[in-house]
Amino acid sequence: MMARSRSRGERGSRAGFTLVETLAALAVAAAIIFGAAALVHHVALYFDRGALGVNEAERFALAMDRLSRDFGAARFVAGSVEMPKGKEKRAAPVAFEGGPGRIVFVTGSAVGARAAREEAVTLEVEPLRDGVTRLVRRRSVWLGPRAGLLAEAAADAVALLEGRYDISFDFARMDARGALVWTDSWKGETELPRVVRLRLADPATGADLAAGAQFILFADAPAACAREGGDCLPGKTAAPSEKKASEPPKEPT
Repeated sequence: MMARSRSRGERGSRAGFTLVETLAALAVAAAIIFGAAALVHHVALYFDRGALGVNEAERFALAMDRLSRDFGAARFVAGSVEMPKGKEKRAAPVAFEGGPGRIVFVTGSAVGARAAREEAVTLEVEPLRDGVTRLVRRRSVWLGPRAGLLAEAAADAVALLEGRYDISFDFARMDARGALVWTDSWKGETELPRVVRLRLADPATGADLAAGAQFILFADAPAACAREGGDCLPGKTAAPSEKKASEPPKEPT
């Protein structure tokens, strides 16, 4: 009986785990858990970076599409001008004011159910904190030349672009040889710019981050060109239809 009870006690003591074995198992489990957590962290980090890159690219594409529509539908309409008494009548400036940090112009690119047929769109560069800059689009109803371009009345702000880069605009006219001549200001002109260029520059290196972001303005003549007897081009006093017909050649005698 003593031998049988002793063998049962020895088998019972060998059936469990010792303290050293338990600690070793816990150490192995902890290493596995830490390794899995690090792997999940790296995967989530790279996934977030990839998703952020996709979101920025998609936002940039949407901003380029919106700007293309706005500039492509720009209207050649006269802006407000006060003619001094006794001065010779001159062509009124076009309703387009542009600088490196802000553009105000009239466009027919309706956006939304409340959009008017013609709107005065304001594109403005706004600096934020920590070197972040954004490009904001606002709009207001175009009330005609007498009201002028009231950028202060623009509403419905939409941030088209936002990031750590410098944003600015350039404007180009076409010279007699067909080449583009660029300037950073467009105000008081009697014609629309032919091309508007958006610059996104790295503030550290100055590298252009949006090469080729140029928008063509298709309207290059006022609406009077479509009316008989109206002024066709800025600075012209008569439309082509008002020119006198040349006399027929005389028959030889």
